Amino acid sequence: MTMPQAPTPRRLSRPRWLNVRVIGGILLVVAAVVIGARVIGASAQTTPVWAAGHNLAKGTVLAAGDLTTVEVNLGDNENLYLTPGQASPVGMTVLSPLVAGELLPASAIEESGTGRIVAIGVTPDHMPPGVAHGSTIDLYLTQGGAVGAEDKATTQLIGQDLTVQSVTAPATGGLSGATSNRYQMSVLLPADTADKLVRILPTGEPIVVLVSG
Repeated sequence: MTMPQAPTPRRLSRPRWLNVRVIGGILLVVAAVVIGARVIGASAQTTPVWAAGHNLAKGTVLAAGDLTTVEVNLGDNENLYLTPGQASPVGMTVLSPLVAGELLPASAIEESGTGRIVAIGVTPDHMPPGVAHGSTIDLYLTQGGAVGAEDKATTQLIGQDLTVQSVTAPATGGLSGATSNRYQMSVLLPADTADKLVRILPTGEPIVVLVSG
């Protein structure tokens, strides 16, 4: 009896680690890492931008103390805002109200035009707290009502939504020994408005009302 011959075993082929699927998976992982690194790097890039240091009313002529810088990521909108690397906005006029911390858009300021600065002396009892550079006020004038006078006091609005450019507190002493019991407040006005205000101010006592909000 003839015994059948056993089949010749085939050699197992060595595994191919560098096949198409493995290479493709490695490339996908590398691409994901590179793209993620670029996205994170881009989001971490910030630019210093001018911002309002406190609330500023429309018509405020900017001073150095009105501005601060903040680091922000503006992306494609960087050219819409003012940065310290550009020309300084100090001395320019605010076109729309800004709240403290708000970024300063290039469209929010313009070159300061001509006008007249009017100084107004206000007694402490007629000056509310919080009035400062960049505030918006209404200005009233009280006339008559002096002791012994027959006419009753009348109060009228002589200026509305005025922008305060500076405020100086009552001062005492100094080299001359002069004293002042009034706040000295200045506002920037068109020439014709300034002329009318200067004519009427000496006829009464000004009262300042701070416009809030």
